[in-house]
Amino acid sequence: MTDAFTESLEAKVAEVAAIDDLLARGRAALEARQKLAERDQDLYAIQQAAIQGLRQGRTWAEVGELFGRSYGWAEGIAKGRSAKRGKKNHAAESTPRAGAAEGHDPDADQP
Repeated sequence: MTDAFTESLEAKVAEVAAIDDLLARGRAALEARQKLAERDQDLYAIQQAAIQGLRQGRTWAEVGELFGRSYGWAEGIAKGRSAKRGKKNHAAESTPRAGAAEGHDPDADQP
């Protein structure tokens, strides 16, 4: 990352942290994080395309090495299996635990 980018990001964090009102500070942090996440997805797509392009004539291990990473990392990014892969399609609620449908009390020692 460039120094200007880092300085800009640090300045934004300091600006948000300096807001006195807790609600306003929290909302400003949420907004900044949402914008950052959107741009992160754009950067991920750029990185993915670059890795896919570099794959031509190379093994996944060679591509990973170019980035100082493993073959699994390179292959995962190229195929969209990374943790950064956009979480927009994930469920809003967590999956119910096993046994929930049967009416088992989660606090009970026995089902």
